[in-house]
Amino acid sequence: TMIIVGIDIASQKHDYFMLQKETGVVFSSSSITIPNTLNGYKKLHKDIQSFCGATSDYTVRIGLESTGIYSTNITTFLVSEGYEVMMINPILTNMVRKASKVHCPKNDNLDSQTICKYLVDNMGSFSPYTSTLYHTLALKSLSRKRFYIVDELRKAKLNVYKLVHLMFPEFESFFSNIYVLSALSILKEYPSPQKLAKAHANKVSALIHGRCKCSALELIDAAKNTAGIKSDYDSFQLIDAIEELEHIQKRVEKYDVQIENYVKQHFPNLLTIPGVGYITAGLIAGEIGDINRFHSADFLVSFAGIDCTVYESGNYKAKHTIPSKKGSKYLRYALFQVARIAWQWDPVFKDYYLKKQSEGKHFYVILGHIQKKLLRVIYSLMKSGLNYKVISA
Repeated sequence: TMIIVGIDIASQKHDYFMLQKETGVVFSSSSITIPNTLNGYKKLHKDIQSFCGATSDYTVRIGLESTGIYSTNITTFLVSEGYEVMMINPILTNMVRKASKVHCPKNDNLDSQTICKYLVDNMGSFSPYTSTLYHTLALKSLSRKRFYIVDELRKAKLNVYKLVHLMFPEFESFFSNIYVLSALSILKEYPSPQKLAKAHANKVSALIHGRCKCSALELIDAAKNTAGIKSDYDSFQLIDAIEELEHIQKRVEKYDVQIENYVKQHFPNLLTIPGVGYITAGLIAGEIGDINRFHSADFLVSFAGIDCTVYESGNYKAKHTIPSKKGSKYLRYALFQVARIAWQWDPVFKDYYLKKQSEGKHFYVILGHIQKKLLRVIYSLMKSGLNYKVISA
């Protein structure tokens, strides 16, 4: 026997419904509402224990929909009390609701009962929330945030480039990368070619570090003869744009440290795959989450959205198929980055690449096949905890 608890999550309150699986005995004929507070959680805990005592059944399983931040606090409380908690995809419970009736109403009272029904009907697929899931959720949050900060960094670099091109278009020819420390230091110290033209060569030389295609005198001479426009306003904007760029770079570095720490501690074996670094490992582990929710590598391939869509009807059969792209775009991005490198450094992936190339496949089509192969390797590693070299690709 077992006590099943379904909780419908909301921002300000939660609704729960309890029943005993085998007998169908319910704690209350309708859902009970509690506030989203510690006292509310304690009432839920007290009611569960009361129902356990009344039924002499102390095996409890709790299900709730994964609704972002709103489910985090109550889940943490329930796990700390020793309960098994399952996070359920809302799409699945919605399918259960629609399957029960043609016109099935949706309200908080019925939603908690629907979650109970889902748990009863899917006992074999129960996967409790664990501390490992907490770490993967942390990685997911950190990696996604870094993904968008890097995009902000790209925009900040573009802004700097536009201003430099307007004011001093010759400047970029002296540096392989105008975002290196030397170039940015010179631009901050001399934010217009007019100021650089009046600078002392020794001062400019002191700002040049590492590889540079020019001397201070050549840079000053170019500033004197620039085709750029003279604008105090653009000079102000350039300094502001560089400071913003440096601020975003520091943010990226801070996120890199956090992601690296999580990967080192919880998913070091992913780093043994050729082409996988801390950042891609963080994206992969964070997006996949609990590997046990995937019954096979094929399910994981489908989740990533790199499985091919097939359309057939009657005598029609499609000659070309494309990836479904129905899963996580962040996971696909990470797999693509790894695939570009893996085949160049690992003999197994290189042989696979050459095999597909001999079949006349396009480069990006081959990378798609490599991504699938990579995902199967990742599935094996996350399931077993072994390193890549131990498991045959």
